Amino acid sequence: MKIEIGESLACSWLRHVRKCWLVQANWKFSEHWERHLNGTELEELFNSMKGRFDRGGGVFKQTRNAAQLLQQGEIDVVGVDHEGGVHAAEVAFHEAGLHYRNADTKDNVLKKMLRTLLILRALHPPETRLHIYFLSPKVICSEQKPLEDTFKALCAEYPCVEWQLVTNDDFTKTVVRPTLDKASKVADSSELFVRSAKLINLAGYLAEQRPRAERTTSARKPGATVPSFQDLVKNLMKTLLVDVPELLSPEERHGLRDKEYRQKTLDLKISIPLLREVEDGHKIKGRNRYWKDPFGDFYVCSQWRSYNHDARVLLDFVEKVAACNEGKQGAEELERHTQAFRHYLAGA
Repeated sequence: MKIEIGESLACSWLRHVRKCWLVQANWKFSEHWERHLNGTELEELFNSMKGRFDRGGGVFKQTRNAAQLLQQGEIDVVGVDHEGGVHAAEVAFHEAGLHYRNADTKDNVLKKMLRTLLILRALHPPETRLHIYFLSPKVICSEQKPLEDTFKALCAEYPCVEWQLVTNDDFTKTVVRPTLDKASKVADSSELFVRSAKLINLAGYLAEQRPRAERTTSARKPGATVPSFQDLVKNLMKTLLVDVPELLSPEERHGLRDKEYRQKTLDLKISIPLLREVEDGHKIKGRNRYWKDPFGDFYVCSQWRSYNHDARVLLDFVEKVAACNEGKQGAEELERHTQAFRHYLAGA
């Protein structure tokens, strides 16, 4: 059996860093599953993809309709997190640098991303949070910029999806190091990457390869990683709604419960209020739409989708609140949240 170490790494990353409780490699689409988009709707989505991204025919090539694209549907790694979000990762591990034979690299990656989106949209209701990643440890300079432009276009066209291009140094910072930090506490012998890391670490090789400054930091904070986006939101809401509620003006508190404010003022594409009174419950039509633990008098929305975009929005919001509360109680906490969001957006 062929073993892909890149896919094994992605599985461990989704499981332990992105905190997916269910993870599967070499995931394949089945014609027997119930779909949330019918054939006509899928064809409309496929045609819109062609019109936006494949006018020259170099992306989909001989794939003429949505049914054909679904039949090609295999995703390297798929995971489901505790909030019901679906994570799909494509992994490309080429020692000489990312390259596909007889195909334009950008177009080939773009087809993988669009096919993944079509499959996930076919199988999941529209409110499902989708996270789609392309992971590659080595991409040469001439390929990197076209890929970055491609992902910017995907983010603009489908802003409710969290798109992430993770390559080169970002691959090391975002995927490899956080996974290695978790490896010492993982006992699952089926995780090939984790077992390989433990074997190498027996000789102290991994510690020796890290720069001295990193080894010192790691010694002070074992297992330290960048907080997840959800953790950043929860920490912020705890400060604003529980610890120092006077930081929010009545207008801001009302705005967080108002559709027009969150869409026009904050530019968030979330369809429900960010805050909901505790007496109204954390479910809407029987579905969890808010975190089940309240923050003071409110439940907080859990339906965040485009993490990078939403993080920038919240960073702007925190900076505005901080400007109105300079020198007041809670100002230091707001500065801490500001730095946390900047750190997250920097991908550290």
